[in-house]
Amino acid sequence: MMLQDKEIKARERAFHDNRFGQHVDPRARLDGVYSITAASTMKFKTLLAQDFPHAGTILEYGCGTGGDFNFYKKLNPHLYGIDISEEAIQKAQARAMTEGLSANFKVGDAESTGYENNIFDRIVGLGILHHLDLEKSLPELARIIKQDGGCIFSEPLGHNPIINFFRFLTPKLRTPDEHPLKNKDFDLMRIHFNEVNIEYFYILTFLSLPFRRTAVFKPVYRFLAAADGWMFRNFPRLGKYAWICIIELRAPKKSESSVVVNG
Repeated sequence: MMLQDKEIKARERAFHDNRFGQHVDPRARLDGVYSITAASTMKFKTLLAQDFPHAGTILEYGCGTGGDFNFYKKLNPHLYGIDISEEAIQKAQARAMTEGLSANFKVGDAESTGYENNIFDRIVGLGILHHLDLEKSLPELARIIKQDGGCIFSEPLGHNPIINFFRFLTPKLRTPDEHPLKNKDFDLMRIHFNEVNIEYFYILTFLSLPFRRTAVFKPVYRFLAAADGWMFRNFPRLGKYAWICIIELRAPKKSESSVVVNG
């Protein structure tokens, strides 16, 4: 098992070093599809900023080249970031320096971060959990988040057969070990957090993509996003067929045996 774990992490590191080491991100070809993610992005930022304490601490978990630094500046946080890719961390550090943001980024293992217990007010991540062993990463998140803090993630879901077929057709755009989340993963989250809130996004919204370069895209998008919201509220079982979900984890269940591994 340990050998398999090392092999998975080696593949993840190699994939992301190659991705972030290129002048143009190979996943940039998906930018058109991601043009419909405004609704989930707004929800993510709202949860991050809600009741954020003065000079609070934020950890970008699986930070890549860094998130929305302009948004972070409004919160005036102590910003940290961790990622398995050295190429990504180098670019994150360079971006932060260029944009005048004080931040502490490091290359590290998200399943064993080396941070102290109860250190972060917010832990945030965009598409990171589905790359990790949740049985290891979830207790680590519960350990390093403050008792009154919150973890906020934007993650892809793995139940929609049409979306899964697209993933099957584009294997080079993803790692072989990633696993878009399923309902059983939310059950695992409830073992480590007392509050697990899930909001689902994007089924009908895909129908706005043909209008992306037209003047009617925004009104069509708003209508379909609202229709998605109505559908998920009134037919919650359809949520698992969405593309993306926003996850909020609060009230961590602290383990008495939690230890700090300096790194």
